[in-house]
Amino acid sequence: MMSGFETIVMYLGMSLLAIFAMLGISALLGPFRPKPNKATTYECGVPLLDPSTKRYDIKYYLVAVLFLVFDLETVLIYPIAVKYRDLAQLGWGVFFEVFIFVAVLLAGLLYAIKKRAIEWE
Repeated sequence: MMSGFETIVMYLGMSLLAIFAMLGISALLGPFRPKPNKATTYECGVPLLDPSTKRYDIKYYLVAVLFLVFDLETVLIYPIAVKYRDLAQLGWGVFFEVFIFVAVLLAGLLYAIKKRAIEWE
């Protein structure tokens, strides 16, 4: 009988074997017709107009990070909101942990407002 480690090694070995077999069969049987158009950048049928190294304002990233923070807040608080009636069984410790979690996120929101990260110009 195999242990968990041997099973994982065998699974990885079979996966690598399958990958290399598919790549090898594709290279042997597939057509090879290089053309200059295949090497060009393609996006939605329109030729590339600007270089891809264009700089973006940092506010785009700040809004994205704030969205992630408050999206995670919703995901983490939702199960507790569903079990709110059974909170007495969970104890007051859970209530205070959620309160501390929301307080930390509120402090982050106040910091973002203070730094004017949410305002657009």
